[in-house]
Amino acid sequence: MSFDKSLLGKRWNLLHETPHTSAGALLQHLLRTRQITTNNEDPYAVLLQLPNLVEAVQRINTAVEKKETIATFGDYDCDGITGTAQLVRMLRRRGVEPIVRLPHRERDGYGMRMHQVEEFVAAGVQLLITVDTGVSSAKEIAALRERGIDVIVTDHHHVPEVVPDAIIVHPALNSMFPGAHPSGSGVAHGLVAAMEGGSWNEQEEDQILAMLGTVADLVPLRGVNRALTMQGLTALKELHQGPLAELRDLTRTVSSIDVAFRMAPRINAAGRMEDPLFALNALLHGGNAITLIDQLNSERQQQTLAHTEDAVRACSGDMSPLLFYARPNLPHGIIGLIAGRLTEHFGKPSCVVRIDDAVCTGSLRSPGCYDIVEGLTRCSAHLETFGGHAQAGGCTLQTQSLRTFEDALTADVAAHTSPEDLVPTLALDAVLTGELMTVELCKALEMLQPYGQGNREPHFLLSGVQLSNTRVVGQEGTHLQATVGNCKAIAFRMAHLLPQLAQHVDIACKLSLDTWNGRIAPQVVIEDMRVSCRAETRQTHA
Repeated sequence: MSFDKSLLGKRWNLLHETPHTSAGALLQHLLRTRQITTNNEDPYAVLLQLPNLVEAVQRINTAVEKKETIATFGDYDCDGITGTAQLVRMLRRRGVEPIVRLPHRERDGYGMRMHQVEEFVAAGVQLLITVDTGVSSAKEIAALRERGIDVIVTDHHHVPEVVPDAIIVHPALNSMFPGAHPSGSGVAHGLVAAMEGGSWNEQEEDQILAMLGTVADLVPLRGVNRALTMQGLTALKELHQGPLAELRDLTRTVSSIDVAFRMAPRINAAGRMEDPLFALNALLHGGNAITLIDQLNSERQQQTLAHTEDAVRACSGDMSPLLFYARPNLPHGIIGLIAGRLTEHFGKPSCVVRIDDAVCTGSLRSPGCYDIVEGLTRCSAHLETFGGHAQAGGCTLQTQSLRTFEDALTADVAAHTSPEDLVPTLALDAVLTGELMTVELCKALEMLQPYGQGNREPHFLLSGVQLSNTRVVGQEGTHLQATVGNCKAIAFRMAHLLPQLAQHVDIACKLSLDTWNGRIAPQVVIEDMRVSCRAETRQTHA
């Protein structure tokens, strides 16, 4: 069921209309619809089904035995950095200090380039292992092979028609690979596990690294990804010392949500603001490097806020199906973040572009109604390079082609979506009644964790309720506090809605536990509200 727009301008989509009669029935419904089992799956049983692992292990072992020069090439985001960290640790355990290359976002751009090929040749590299990249680098890898360098590609991105001449470890190349595909860091973890052949020294740290990349890259947290995340979170909780424990303590991380919003942004900040090698050093060595990425993250937050506010103002009132925001002063490292905020705010696909003299760099985000990679493929005649996932992508293009590309992509979005798709939408899992709002239900919902892509925290509908004891709270008076039934409720950044709350409202909410002064009680976290049909009916009959 869909509702009219809410007080925050969103459309609600109620996924299950019939109220459940017990907390147990509600929990089983959520587990079933999210394809979650309570059995603890062994992630290694799945990862070891990745294709070409045997060949990759043999080639690495040969290189180690012959003391060949080995290099790694990873992506500059959290997924690529954490996967690279695992390979570096694995090679160091074998007495090998690899050459490590992580591209600089501004100087190098995304993916492998020919100048990096020349660097590997000049360094005498004999075996190159890629992480979270490489499957689209057929030309560059062909050049490496011509110069006598063997290549192992570990990746999870879209597989093009022409694949590299390399040993490719990629879940999409095994048509029988079970369930959701792992992230780049998850694929790297599979290679490390295959190399070790069982348990290994400091395995827990590698599990944490795989978890970090999995959560950060927004792969669906089902199947092997859910198992990797649960395993890594357990290891993180039990870790006593080392760089990852330092980062955990700095960020006060205990859950997958903390990983997504506290740990991963600090790792990503290095590649966004400076050099991704800073983050790799933080993960491998800790100390001052962790302080540095923390500082870079603060700078990233300030820049993102300022530029996002400008972008939201520029796009407000835009009736186009595509939000297109192009400026010459945008930092390379945050254009993806701006695009994500625009899509979240307006519910439309977005493309944020940094304009340079000759070549522009674009980052794209989209709600589930539109596949970005397919759209970029259809508009590829206007592009130099492109790639990504269904809901997140990137591209480069000649500056002179910018307007024709905008027109082509706008037309493509219009052709493959409807106006009803392009509205911010809030999915509500089920109807919640007052009788079910208990401590027991809040604790039972913890079985759904870890939360993330494909397994978001459940949202519920409370229908026709009267808020009582409403008051404005927060240092700047931007939040609302109220009572719903017998439960305390909090609505962040909704103080401006107070004049509309004297009547009955429908509430979109999450549930949490409120612990205060030794007392534990359920708390309603309000995500959105709308005037209830009950209130509208009373006004009509008055």
